[in-house]
Amino acid sequence: MSIDGITGLNHLVIATRDLDAARDAYGRLGFTVTPRGHHTQLKSANHTVLFPTGTYLELLGIEEQRLVNAHYSAFLRQREGIAAIALKTPDARAAAGPLAAAGFPTTEPVDFGRPVTLPEGTRDASFTIAQIDPAATPAGRVFLCQHHTPELVWRADAMEHANGAAGLEALVVAAADPDAVAAAFARLLGGTVSERGAARVVEPAQPGNGQVPVLVATPDRLHWAWTADPAFATPPPFVAGFVLRVADPVRTQQALQKSKFPTVVGNGVLRVNSSSACGAMIAFAQDFDLDALIP
Repeated sequence: MSIDGITGLNHLVIATRDLDAARDAYGRLGFTVTPRGHHTQLKSANHTVLFPTGTYLELLGIEEQRLVNAHYSAFLRQREGIAAIALKTPDARAAAGPLAAAGFPTTEPVDFGRPVTLPEGTRDASFTIAQIDPAATPAGRVFLCQHHTPELVWRADAMEHANGAAGLEALVVAAADPDAVAAAFARLLGGTVSERGAARVVEPAQPGNGQVPVLVATPDRLHWAWTADPAFATPPPFVAGFVLRVADPVRTQQALQKSKFPTVVGNGVLRVNSSSACGAMIAFAQDFDLDALIP
């Protein structure tokens, strides 16, 4: 059972040193990328890739180094990639107590927003976030994200992608000790841990609507799927990538071929190297089986 107040995965934060290049790369990969937004209080800027499942990818760049964005600035001094996982909650303040009781203390929630340009004018999308103590989440930073104006974020005209991506299907975590990291995710997200050889999978109790499996495997196991990926130079544990569900793999493959980025096809999965996607390893699949990534 998941912790009270946590309803699934909201989005992944992909930190980048060059936000223009990140926008262009994800556009080439066949994603519809939203116009740039600016977090006034956080001194950061972003583009998003939205999915009808209520999840999204956030491409994040730092506009001005401040204490409030110190984590991302420090992360980017080391590498680009998935710098944080945002969890859904209907009330970030109310969720803090159950999280602390479960061993995941949070910081004081912060309210902030960003302007969104719409055909009818500009409005402010507003959010409340609370950071979970990084010592409790061994694979990287995790925070709560409460959307007060979801209708300003998930715009129908931004959820159709040329590559056919329809939603996040799984997270992929590299870890030297898959048992310990999977156990932490299972406590945080709920569900059960199953064995896949030397790998572990946190299976959600009720898949869907942001409840996705978390594949935790050693870098050498993931190396089979993403051969010689530069992300493997990162000391584990870290969130290495993600799997996206697609309706038509042929359409996806055609979109990826147009990108001119190298794509590996096998076991019904199309895989893109992290060097093509701002430090995140990506897999696209229709009828996805985690065994396709770690046979």
